[in-house]
Amino acid sequence: MPDTAALHAVITGDLVASTRLPDDRRDRAVMALQGAAEVWGDLHFTRFRGDGWQVLIHPAGRALRIALSLAAALTAADTGLATRLAIGFGRATRVTPGDLSAATGSAFHRSGRALDALPRGRHWGIAAAPGLPDWIAAAIPLAEWQAAGWTRGQAAVVAQVLHPDALTQEEWAARMGLSRQAWASRLAGSGITAWLPTLQVWEGWNGAGLTDD
Repeated sequence: MPDTAALHAVITGDLVASTRLPDDRRDRAVMALQGAAEVWGDLHFTRFRGDGWQVLIHPAGRALRIALSLAAALTAADTGLATRLAIGFGRATRVTPGDLSAATGSAFHRSGRALDALPRGRHWGIAAAPGLPDWIAAAIPLAEWQAAGWTRGQAAVVAQVLHPDALTQEEWAARMGLSRQAWASRLAGSGITAWLPTLQVWEGWNGAGLTDD
């Protein structure tokens, strides 16, 4: 990849088995995803084709944290819907704040192709790219497995732990109306603390080794 400033991540996703459901249920699911993206303040989120969505991320190393955050928010929203998602790294051009419909670049192309190529039964994917480190791709199936096991209560705690606001556990528990012990029990059951070192490694990656097609 040419330089750190040029490296972006795009996550493209769609809701699973939602086309026959009422519009308001799909709307609530997408709103949960959008709300999770908007807490970061600097992400671009766009909905498309009813049940599809995209988010543009920079710095790109936050992509795994954001993916886990979005999955947690959707589970916590209790809509009964899951989402597929695929991460692509590369360039992003023609980006309009708040609207990615005209955006293009290798990050968008790779992410969209990876979503289309997801095999049956898989909900998470990552786009192959020249020079993409193996350790980046290896985290994705594990993250999918972890997120699929969260209860609604665990997912709500995960969304807090991954939130950009640095609050104490007591403060997060109070926001949820839980005791410190109940909050900590949900945290332990979620397994998310085991992911924090991996997230730090991702966030320290500057795109080294990655090249454009």
